[in-house]
Amino acid sequence: MTSPFLLARRHALGAALALAFAMDAGALAPATELQACAYDGQPVGLAAAGLRAAGAGGARLVADIMKFTGLPQNFAVLEHPKVPNAAAVITLGPDRLPKRVIAYNPDFIALVERATDGNRWAPVSVMAHEVGHHLSGHTIQPGGSQPPTELEADTFSGFVLYKMGASLSDAQQALQALVPEADGRTHPGRSKRVQAVAQGWRQACLQQGGDCGGEARALAAASSSAAPATPASNAAENPPALASRGAPATTPAPSTTIAPAPSGGVGADRLPRPDADAIPAKFDRFVYDAFGVLDADERARVEREMFQLAQATGVEIVTLLVDSLHGMSAQDYAYAMLRQLRVGKLDVGNGALVVVAPNEQQVAIAMGPGLILENRGMTDVDLGRLRNFLTHGWPWCIKNGNCAGWTQNFFGASEHLAASAKHWEWGIRYQSLDEITQTYQQAVQARRETGARYDPDQDPTWRKIARIDATVASLDPARSHPDAFVNASHQRNVGPAVLLHTGAGAPVMLYVHPQVQALMPAGALREGRRYQFVARESSLANATPQFDLLSYDRVD
Repeated sequence: MTSPFLLARRHALGAALALAFAMDAGALAPATELQACAYDGQPVGLAAAGLRAAGAGGARLVADIMKFTGLPQNFAVLEHPKVPNAAAVITLGPDRLPKRVIAYNPDFIALVERATDGNRWAPVSVMAHEVGHHLSGHTIQPGGSQPPTELEADTFSGFVLYKMGASLSDAQQALQALVPEADGRTHPGRSKRVQAVAQGWRQACLQQGGDCGGEARALAAASSSAAPATPASNAAENPPALASRGAPATTPAPSTTIAPAPSGGVGADRLPRPDADAIPAKFDRFVYDAFGVLDADERARVEREMFQLAQATGVEIVTLLVDSLHGMSAQDYAYAMLRQLRVGKLDVGNGALVVVAPNEQQVAIAMGPGLILENRGMTDVDLGRLRNFLTHGWPWCIKNGNCAGWTQNFFGASEHLAASAKHWEWGIRYQSLDEITQTYQQAVQARRETGARYDPDQDPTWRKIARIDATVASLDPARSHPDAFVNASHQRNVGPAVLLHTGAGAPVMLYVHPQVQALMPAGALREGRRYQFVARESSLANATPQFDLLSYDRVD
């Protein structure tokens, strides 16, 4: 029999297979085996049948973490008696759309505390790691996760634990005690992960103006962003209100009481310096004002609207008023921060970042590939709104020490983007190429039999998102595979074509926006390598199905 201590040493599941099981009236009927990769990188296989509604302790722990994130909870919390500790899992519901789940063992809190000599922050850091996977929209892979996304989840854990009141050593304790030093195939070794936690912890510390020497206790601090004034009676429905600065700097019980923050801004926000080598750390507010001049009530209204948009659709739009572009163009800076703040869900690319830099008199909008595809031709209008603010609004802000009514104009571009994003489906509707192509063929046959006219709004596959497991056959198919159909017009509008071959040898054509590969933790696409792609349908009428790429993870 495995001892509790050894069970704890196996620790939390880091990332899991996208699996299929049906959900009926709250019950889970397994359609496959849940396979995951443990927190220390060891593979774990579990029957999915044991999943059930979470108990109060684990659900409360996650709720407390979420109060310090500034973001809506986009996942359910469930129990599984054979999960060593906790797992980030993707399941399929009756609507065939993926559901994000954190599955945990109800005994894990006591077990991890015992393995870390009673450190009560250890289980918090484990669960925060899993929360980070879901908030970032990591595309969780069969057979385990990817090292870059594991480091990203560790960075998020350090970031949020600082805000909750943990010292750096407390935030790192679980990794120090339970993770081996050697790198694994899916998980980096202890030293790299400890460093990632430190990066997130120090970023939160610098953002809040704390003592960032390492061992000083962080105080549970009010976010300098404007959390809406409405008390959060349900963290899954309302933006969180963070604790006020000056809370006791002792390790809290998992259920920390959170006091409401005042409405409006509380001074200038601090942004991390753009760094191509930095591990992304999920943002914790939808508006950053480096000057502290935006109208507090208007900012609070936009924070609420963007929170609600993210909660309802998954789309995340962050607006930055920055005091420096650090020598970069506004466009390069915007894309660097889109990646570094991990705006939007990585798997479907539904994030946008709006930048206004008055000192350099530049503006820019960066979008994830999902939003780029659905906003072609609209960006110039929004950039015009931002330039109008720079020309006419910013002098007012400087003269009066605040932007007052010009704040609404400042947010015009972001709100326009939000309105357009509501019209699209952002779930991964189909879990394989076969599934979407068979559905398309069935719909075509049904129209032939009934004589119905084609209606894209009734088409079950039009512009829907699918997973595709395939190998890159060519990064230049027009040259290397002249017989493969490349839509030249679509290639000009979206980006270069890439030819894939599935395991059965079926061809698939992807169109890749130039910014996509720079956002992917798996690095640039390479010929001969196998990936799991997430892509939006472009055309299934050709012998070679056509898709627009949103994201990918390496499989081999």
